[in-house]
Amino acid sequence: MKTIKFFHPEETFTYYIEKCFCKVVYSGKQHQLLIEIHSTDELDHVEDDSLQNDFAQVILSVDDFPVPFSSPSELVGKSIEIPLCYVEQEDEEGEMEDIFYTNVNFSDENFEADQNHLSFSKDDSGTLCLKWKGEVQDFTESTDDYIPFELECAFLPASFEERE
Repeated sequence: MKTIKFFHPEETFTYYIEKCFCKVVYSGKQHQLLIEIHSTDELDHVEDDSLQNDFAQVILSVDDFPVPFSSPSELVGKSIEIPLCYVEQEDEEGEMEDIFYTNVNFSDENFEADQNHLSFSKDDSGTLCLKWKGEVQDFTESTDDYIPFELECAFLPASFEERE
């Protein structure tokens, strides 16, 4: 089972991945990477007094990040660096706006994730896999400190059930 780990100074938080997807879409004048990874809310493996009990589920995402690839299959063997979770860009009216590329969400609260390193590969069955390392704002104390994290996941092809 693929996991998400947060290396908090007091303990390592371990989450199991429930679902994930990876897409490359064309928007405006560029291709953009979209990734979303959801953990389960299963905490049976966590001690009763663990900090992790206050953070039952996590969602990590990459949105609108410009890439020189037109499909997920072109990501195999590539690494992508996203040093900051957002950039400032000028919109059509000349106003500056923040474009967020990476996000870590606990209980509908968003936290910045910086120093992101994404490495893509294929496993033995040909499935696209991701290793993602980065740092997220301290979500336990809401401080300006950062907690390292890493995850591994496999983007299985979507399966659809027919409805009668």
